[in-house]
Parts: sequence; structure tokens; C-alpha cells
Amino acid sequence: MDQTKLHPFLIIMLISCVPSMNGSQDPDKNSTKLNQVLKDYIMKTVEEVTDQRIPIIKNTVMEDIGYEKGQIHERPAFTASFSVDDWPEPNEIIKFDHVWLNVGNGYDATTGVFTVPRNGLYSVTGTLMSVDAKNLHCHLWKNNDLIIGLFGHDYSSGTLNSAMLLEKGETIYIKHDNKVGEQMLGRHYSMFSAFLINEQEPPSGDI
Repeated sequence: MDQTKLHPFLIIMLISCVPSMNGSQDPDKNSTKLNQVLKDYIMKTVEEVTDQRIPIIKNTVMEDIGYEKGQIHERPAFTASFSVDDWPEPNEIIKFDHVWLNVGNGYDATTGVFTVPRNGLYSVTGTLMSVDAKNLHCHLWKNNDLIIGLFGHDYSSGTLNSAMLLEKGETIYIKHDNKVGEQMLGRHYSMFSAFLINEQEPPSGDI
């Protein structure tokens, strides 16, 4: 019989039947030597079986979680803020220029757009602060669809917090409404952030 195919339960039973060398009162040295040889054989078999089983268990777990060799499994996430005060143009996408975090490189500070790298449920947040005696009207957009509004007046903040099912390749961004003469406070009081909560396929027709 191939020793690597011994049943683990049989191995345990054999070990339990072998008397300990230190505790044995048998004066027969040959019997003691035989016991030691048998114990060594059993332990070697256990080690070999374990070495064989570990890769199998590892591969099974990797298949269960959908792991593929070479695939990056960090959760996409970004946080960016606005560093200077600004007078956004009508319908201008707000370009949060100071990037604090950009795991997966989905956010582009030159455009203000986050391009979704993986399907899933995302947490999306944003805060925009107006300046003294000024209004500020903005909205979160997904692709070409207006989603959630933000409004600030006289150093007050407009804030959004949303859970969104997003597909790879879709875009989200915050855009100034079709307004003139409005001003946004920078100095890192205004920010935009999103991160992947978990991967899943968005149902058809969901935002």
C-alpha cells in the first residue's frame, strides 16, 4: 500500500497503540526499538500526507473565492479634495486636485472623473462648501445621468452619501449646475470619495 494514502483515522489509531518509550516497562529492547521505528514511520507518513493535502486545500480555497493568478485583489478606493477656492463655470466638472488615496487608479484628478474598475456595490461620498454670501449648486452624475444634488450657502456645506451599484467602465463625478457667479471653498473643505464595498453584478435597470 502507498504510505501516502493511509487514512488519517488509521494513523491516529496506530499512534495511540504504540506505547511511549519513556513510559514502557517492557524490558525487551527489540520491542522498544520496533515501537520507535513504527512511530517514526507513522510520523513521516503524517508529514507526507499533510504536505500533499496543503496545496489541494489552498487551490480549493482560491477557487471558492474566485482568485486568479496575477489578478490584483485590492479594493478600488479614492479620496480627493479641493485645495484652492474656485469659481466653477456653469456645467463644469469639479476637479478635486489633491489626491489622498487612489487604490486601483480609478480617479483622474485632471478630469475629476472616477472610472469604475470593477463591478460591485460602492460607497460614494462628497462634500462641497460655499463661501461668504455665495450659493453653490452641484450634482453627482453617473455617466450622463444626474443623480444627487448638493447645495451650500454662506460657508455651509452640501453633503452626499450614497450606496451605488456600478459596472466596470462606468463613470461618476460631481458637476456644477448651470449657474453663474457661484464660488466653492477649497482649502480641503470640499472633497469627493468612493470605495468598493463588495463585488456583485448590478441588476438590470438599477442606478
